[in-house]
Amino acid sequence: MRTIIKKVALLGVAAVLGMSLSNCSSDDGDDAGNNNVVPGSSSSADPESGVSFESFAPRSILVENGTNKRLVAFKGSITPNNLISGIPEYATNHGLKKEGIFTSTGDFALIIITEEAYNEHKNNLPAAPIFAELYAFYNHEADNNNVFKISSKAGGNGRIILNNPTPWNIEIRKDGPTGEVLGYVAANIMNTTLRLEAPADYDLFPVFKRYNPNDKEIYEVVPKYRTGNELLIGKPFMQSFGLGDEPRTWNFAELAALQNFSISSGGFYLRIQNDAGTDIRFYRGGVPVETSVGMSYIPQATTQLYSVKVARNPDGTYPEETVVSAGYSIGTSQLPFPLPERAYKTDYIYTIRVTGATAAELVIGEVQESAEPMDLEAKFGLK
Repeated sequence: MRTIIKKVALLGVAAVLGMSLSNCSSDDGDDAGNNNVVPGSSSSADPESGVSFESFAPRSILVENGTNKRLVAFKGSITPNNLISGIPEYATNHGLKKEGIFTSTGDFALIIITEEAYNEHKNNLPAAPIFAELYAFYNHEADNNNVFKISSKAGGNGRIILNNPTPWNIEIRKDGPTGEVLGYVAANIMNTTLRLEAPADYDLFPVFKRYNPNDKEIYEVVPKYRTGNELLIGKPFMQSFGLGDEPRTWNFAELAALQNFSISSGGFYLRIQNDAGTDIRFYRGGVPVETSVGMSYIPQATTQLYSVKVARNPDGTYPEETVVSAGYSIGTSQLPFPLPERAYKTDYIYTIRVTGATAAELVIGEVQESAEPMDLEAKFGLK
């Protein structure tokens, strides 16, 4: 009997000792895997929705959530197969899931719903109300550092029904063509609901966007008045809305039918041809500039196209030309060369060829101006 009691006592001590050692292991970080969830793993998913709200690395795109809502992102349409991942409230530089969804370069509609709506409509996701919709782009060959921002004004009680039977993708911006992005409606799509805070007044500016896979460039142009009151000619097209309880409608077919606008890129294009023996970059204020599709470096024997936006005149029109004298440079981080000082015409393309066997021998060629401005109307199917 004494032998049995001794064995039981020893087993109890061993169990306590085992628990103590286990706790010590966790405290020392040897069992850190239980505390640090791997992004994208099933254990990182929300227990109710099953959606992961981790910031993924590698990512597809970066997003910023200006709202206090937990959101769920979809690519193109609200279906289970197009579910990307979740976005926490007030998230910044949040990486969305890449694996299994993004396999090739291209633009798409980033459709956002709330986590609450997702849980409520799990069995019928297309019935979930859209919180926000944005134009987004994924580049399979780049790091995708562009941040797509969900406005703090998104998802409100005010509603504008967007009808877009045109061939243009249209981004909706607040207070100016370079203002805060509030929403997006894809080409040939009807009844897209733009939900904004209300009651409130909005001056909204449509901006046309189109990705050209041949140029590997997202073209962004602004419609401008070209007829009517002389005080508005040359200024960006605008539509004002006073939002209250009742929904409003914005039909872009009416805008197209009027044909009372021209379009502008709001800047000039810089084409850099790298015939040097090293990769180079285009800098603004010492910071590398990315192309519209997220390319930073200009590899050897390649050409990249950059859109350089210019400041509008005090009356809101775009200047015919802008003198660039400082702030931009081309080269390497060791030795950037200032962009040649000259007047750059709005909507024109300027080509610069860079040569030199090494970084120490780089030569920035003369600026070659295109004979005509870029035919943006042709690129956007307006001819």
